[in-house]
Amino acid sequence: MSKELRDALRSLVKPNNDGFSKVCTIDSVDLTTLTCYCMPLNGDADIINVRLMANINNGFLLVPEVESIVVVSFLSDDSAYVSLVSKVSEIQLNGKNFDGLVKVQELTDKLNALENKVNDLITACQSQVVTLAPSGTFPLASFFTSVTPLTPTQQTDIENITVKQGDGS
Repeated sequence: MSKELRDALRSLVKPNNDGFSKVCTIDSVDLTTLTCYCMPLNGDADIINVRLMANINNGFLLVPEVESIVVVSFLSDDSAYVSLVSKVSEIQLNGKNFDGLVKVQELTDKLNALENKVNDLITACQSQVVTLAPSGTFPLASFFTSVTPLTPTQQTDIENITVKQGDGS
């Protein structure tokens, strides 16, 4: 049967549903194929191999939690993707090879602790008396006086406020 004849018969039997959406729950997620298995809330047949993103290349990927509510948008009768997600278990921005995002407050606290420790060491070294070397000079004196204390890191120095993250609470 030719494609034209098949398409003509389809249009007679049912209306064109290209571009429609269904509200579903997630039954399972396959991160290897970037697809999921969805169950429509209206009782329609389950939908298999739903893409987790419209384009299965690097991009913006929201991985829905199992049993969460999603909207599945259809590109055609046999091609659908998750277009809205109620709960996510993972977010990937252009892949995942750079690992997770930094928790800015925790990083700021750790940097400040390190900077304070270095400042304590600088202060301790600056107050030490260096005995004369046989040449009659203070070989480390210039080093001790040239080292200035570190300025504590401020969160605003390292934070990109355009991308936000949280723990879901």
